[in-house]
Amino acid sequence: MAGGVGGGPVVGRHIYGNLYGCDPQILRDEIALISTVIEAVRVANATLLSVSYYKFGNGGGLSVFALIAESHISVHTWPEYYFATVDVYTCGASTDPRAAFDYIASRLKPRRVEVFFSDRSLRYEWLKNETTQTVT
Repeated sequence: MAGGVGGGPVVGRHIYGNLYGCDPQILRDEIALISTVIEAVRVANATLLSVSYYKFGNGGGLSVFALIAESHISVHTWPEYYFATVDVYTCGASTDPRAAFDYIASRLKPRRVEVFFSDRSLRYEWLKNETTQTVT
């Protein structure tokens, strides 16, 4: 797929961040978080392959992970600290990882959000010189 963020054939966009002051009841609720992640897949225009979760003790935090055809979406929570991290990585120009991140953040009701972006696209200049470059 041509037309990547980095001007290459592989479009990779990674949106991730920290959510502070979240509602601790939501951070403990595996049904709500799984539902939120599944809806975030739809919002991102991605294709859901599977969803897994792990609950850390009674009333503890959760890790929810969606494997999508385009990569993954994950949420990790620490309700005792009112804190969550969100990670949305997609490949392909037709997906919108920022929309998925924003949707998840809106459902966790944070007081403050830190968001980061990383362009993970393959660049043409690397392909042109691939026979002369060494990967270490």
